[in-house]
Amino acid sequence: MTEEQQLITESKGLISYFQPECSNWKCYMFGNRPEGMGMVYTPQKGQVPNRFVRFMMRICFDCLWVNGDN
Repeated sequence: MTEEQQLITESKGLISYFQPECSNWKCYMFGNRPEGMGMVYTPQKGQVPNRFVRFMMRICFDCLWVNGDN
């Protein structure tokens, strides 16, 4: 939605939300695993951290990144 469309929508008293597309990656945070009940983070499509960042998150914070494509 463009800025102009958003202004027109808001001037009519309507509120609309843009839901970004999610990637296939999931991050099971702070020791959580796929079968667990902890926090799960799903980044936006195109905003997935690179391999080094995912590795460091695993080492430092025990976060597990899983690709849903596999």
